Amino acid sequence: MDFDTVIDRNNTWSLKWDDRENVEGKEPVLPFWVADMDFAPPPTVLEAIRDRAAHPVFGYTSVPAEYPELVASWYRTRYNAPVDASSFLLGPGCVPSLGIILRALTSPLAGVLVCTPVYYPFYHIIADNGRTVVRLPLGTSDKGRFYFDEENARRVVNESRAGGTPVEAVLWCSPHNPGGRLWSRSELHTVVSFCRTEGLLLISDEIHGDLAVSGEPFVSLAEPSFGYPQTVVVSAPNKTFNLAGLHLSHFAVGDESLRARLRKGLDASGVSQPNVFSLVAAHEAYRSGGPWLGELLAYLRLSIDRTVDVLSQVGFDPVRPDAGYLVWADARRVIKRLGLADDRELVQLLAREGRIRLSAGSAFGPGGEGHIRFNCACPRALLDEGLGRLASWMHERTS
Repeated sequence: MDFDTVIDRNNTWSLKWDDRENVEGKEPVLPFWVADMDFAPPPTVLEAIRDRAAHPVFGYTSVPAEYPELVASWYRTRYNAPVDASSFLLGPGCVPSLGIILRALTSPLAGVLVCTPVYYPFYHIIADNGRTVVRLPLGTSDKGRFYFDEENARRVVNESRAGGTPVEAVLWCSPHNPGGRLWSRSELHTVVSFCRTEGLLLISDEIHGDLAVSGEPFVSLAEPSFGYPQTVVVSAPNKTFNLAGLHLSHFAVGDESLRARLRKGLDASGVSQPNVFSLVAAHEAYRSGGPWLGELLAYLRLSIDRTVDVLSQVGFDPVRPDAGYLVWADARRVIKRLGLADDRELVQLLAREGRIRLSAGSAFGPGGEGHIRFNCACPRALLDEGLGRLASWMHERTS
């Protein structure tokens, strides 16, 4: 597969490329922030979309009977998770689907526990749906790797309850974004045990699950062996095959009564037929995309190696991700060395002077302060140009 060709995404209404503060007379800013890839999807997916587009009628679309079985087969072969096809429901994009889960399965004003720092739309989707964000700081090892602190979680839940906000759910990010953690089976059992003891709904966003790059397997909480019926997994082919703009997700809900409540929530949200191109793309991706994904992961591993090496050389303390293409790095030594206020000032200067755009760690909530996130899912020429700009900027600033 060709991951080296640079595809011009300018003037395509791309959030990543067309939302840049370019200045005449300066090099265009290179974006390494928002989590989509600068690669084309698998050729078979593109062909399927073109074939469907050749038909001139784009009417309401029903889900073919074999689609849930395709997804179930993917779970069996990729995750070794024997999830029955009847467990799956289709939804819109993952974040809107999280909102549907919250409205259908939790009470207004209920507390929803999030483990910070975390993907920042979590905070918005909870608050915007009339629920209450309850923050649990993740523990951090001396190597910068996050872990779930069960004792602290119980304390936070009890304090929230005592303060008049009972916690009803945990919104879990697996693999973790921005930290890139693949949670081990043992860690996931701890989370499940915590939820069971506290009587909490466990919502697991697993959209990065296919992108395990460390050699360790991804473990899905949809796996029946966890044995916790109050679990809802939401995932999608969007990150895996670079289909984020097509907005399709699926829920995996093993418990029949919980699934019925969620189906009612989908109906209440007006979600019925999927977008025709979303379904065509997802169907073909799950049918034939495995070999392409294998080559993508090999490419990403080398890009991650390169990114981690350069960040380390110029003074950052990066954490090599277990999954995904987002490198999380401690920038506190750099911020102090440059006499800057915080990570936000750092990324602003990198965009204005260094001509690269990164994500500020503080955007991900408590625990993200003093960090940056670098998206390295792009052709090697773009990556090397971006890393070179970063290194040159650091040299100019410190010499």
